[in-house]
Amino acid sequence: MKHDLSSPLGLLLSDLVYAQEGQRIDSMASEAGVRVRSYPLAQARKEPQKIHAAFFSRDLYEGSSLRKPGPLSDAFFSVVDAAPELRWLHVCSSGLDLPQYAASQRRGVLVTSSKGTTAAPIAQTAVAAILAHSRGFDSWLPAQSRKQWAPLSGQDKPREIHKQHVLVVGVGAIGCEIGRLLKAVGFQTTAVRRTAIPTPPFDETIAFAQLDSALPHCDWLVLAVPLTPQTHCLIDKRRLALLQPHARIANIARGELIDEAALAAALVSGRLAGAAIDVYTQEPLPAGSVFAGVPNLILTPHIAGVTEESNVRVSFFIAQRIAECINKVHNQEK
Repeated sequence: MKHDLSSPLGLLLSDLVYAQEGQRIDSMASEAGVRVRSYPLAQARKEPQKIHAAFFSRDLYEGSSLRKPGPLSDAFFSVVDAAPELRWLHVCSSGLDLPQYAASQRRGVLVTSSKGTTAAPIAQTAVAAILAHSRGFDSWLPAQSRKQWAPLSGQDKPREIHKQHVLVVGVGAIGCEIGRLLKAVGFQTTAVRRTAIPTPPFDETIAFAQLDSALPHCDWLVLAVPLTPQTHCLIDKRRLALLQPHARIANIARGELIDEAALAAALVSGRLAGAAIDVYTQEPLPAGSVFAGVPNLILTPHIAGVTEESNVRVSFFIAQRIAECINKVHNQEK
């Protein structure tokens, strides 16, 4: 059924985003030529037939993991899946691999991601962790907590940044921003993508087929690639063994990209020097996680892209996309 563009478009928002950004979204959409009426989740539960578009915001992901929705997510998608007139679902994630999106995709709803809107904070988080490890903070901070004066000496002294080589797998908005920041600091950088097309700002670009030959020559391996059947367990025990003992890994993409047990074992044995991980196969990390007590490991709770301004930025993105996406759906239905 076509949406009558002369009547208001019903937009489902979380209660939090409705309170903070609802009026702004409605106003910006109006300026873009589309009449919008935002509905908070609490109200939309009673009137799902009035919903034509929905925004799955970051606050609704609280308490969820990639494969296990939390209560807020369940409540939101119970309305989304019951909305007979839904034509567009916009989500806060960069990828479209959450299982909750599948029902909308199957029934032909236009599902769009927030790809690029959180690239800056995610890249900053990754580079902050890389710098912390590279300059020795992973040794100094534990020593501080033990009230020890422990300067690094001998072979433990950190290498200078300009001598370190970073391999970034995946060159979307996040991967490119990581490359830009690393280059600005002074790291040597190589991008890994499907084909070896030159990709500024990286010093060089190689194809996925060359990954194995590049691993022994990097100091850092950064994972910023989407999770697909081809990238699932991309860094397994065999590829971990190709890295040099002084190498480290940063993962801000998806937990399933790495064999977590093999990574933990490599860190415990000293086979690898360290890692910085923001995403996990199971979230929140269980008490018996393979990462519990592992040395030289920075663990962050899937918050690399979270900032005070993140929902505001995505709200602006939504308002700018409303006219484009709704008109696209309208034209497809003519």
